[in-house]
Amino acid sequence: VMRDLAAQVELLAASDRTTVLLLGESGSGKGRVAELIHSHSPRRTNAFVEVNCAALTPDALEVALFGQDAAGGDNGHEPHVGLFEVAAGGSLFLDEIGELSTHLQARLLRVFEGKGFRRVGGTREISADVRIIAATNRDLVNEVNEGRFREDLYYRLNVMPLYLPPLRARSREDLV
Repeated sequence: VMRDLAAQVELLAASDRTTVLLLGESGSGKGRVAELIHSHSPRRTNAFVEVNCAALTPDALEVALFGQDAAGGDNGHEPHVGLFEVAAGGSLFLDEIGELSTHLQARLLRVFEGKGFRRVGGTREISADVRIIAATNRDLVNEVNEGRFREDLYYRLNVMPLYLPPLRARSREDLV
C-alpha cells in the first residue's frame, strides 16, 4: 500500500497544477505527504505554506488566507498580505479543510474557478498561481450530504484524492 502511495505521490509531484486531496485519520502523515508532493514538484523552489483551517476563527482564517487591505486607506495601516500571495508560484497546504465555514468555502471556490480573490476590505482582484493541497480526516461526502460542505468545492478538491492508511494498518517497514 505504501509503495503504491509513494508512486502516486511521485506522479502527482510531476503534475504541478493538479489539486490534491489527502484523506486519512489524524496522525497518518498527511502533512508529510503534502511536503513531499511540493518538494518533488517543479514548484519546489517557491514557498510551501501550510495553514491549519481548524486552528483559527473563520474571520482570522479569512485574513490569513486572503490578506487585508489597509483600513481606511490613509490611516497609516499597511495592507496585510495573505497566504495565497505568500505561496505565489508554490503550494498552499490547507490542513483540516473540512473545518472551513461556508463563507470561506465560497471564497475558496472562487479561487478554484480562476477568478482570483480580493483581500478582506479590498476591491482589487488578485490572481493566485498556487497549487492547492488539502487534507482532512472528515468524510467529505457525508459532509456534502449533510449540507456542511459545498458539493462544488468538494468536486474541485477531489481531483486527485489520496487515502493514507492509519498507522495501525501499516507494516513495520512502512513505519521506519
